[in-house]
Amino acid sequence: MSIPRRLGRLARGFVLSLQEDERLRESLAGALRAGRERGETLRGAFEAAWRGASEEWRSAGERDSPTDEAGWRRTSATFRTMRYPPEVLEAYERLGLSPGVPIEEVDRRRRELVKKYHPDRFTDPAKRARAERVTAEINAAHDRIERHLLRRG
Repeated sequence: MSIPRRLGRLARGFVLSLQEDERLRESLAGALRAGRERGETLRGAFEAAWRGASEEWRSAGERDSPTDEAGWRRTSATFRTMRYPPEVLEAYERLGLSPGVPIEEVDRRRRELVKKYHPDRFTDPAKRARAERVTAEINAAHDRIERHLLRRG
């Protein structure tokens, strides 16, 4: 006989023996009732917290962004969401920069990383090969960001 079947029979026997004991059945019913009440209490508390947080968020948004006479929220005309292709985001991440930094910052970061990982700094062939690969990745990331900024601008 398989282990799951044995465990199933054992559990079934345990449940049957529990059903026969009247006192235990009453205490289990009380526990189930208490658990249900506790669950309803938790659900009510969660819903109240959610309503309070959403109301606070809504009022903060209304307070932070003024509305015009028609009730529409005014937003600044200079704000524009910028979308970056995934490869450009990866390039920013490779250089350790956040998207949207100026090209001067990208150039400065590239120079720092190339100085740090330049292949001429390493004499061990394995480390030199790795440095060549890393330097190529740094240069490729810089080129991707630069092309993206020139195309967009």
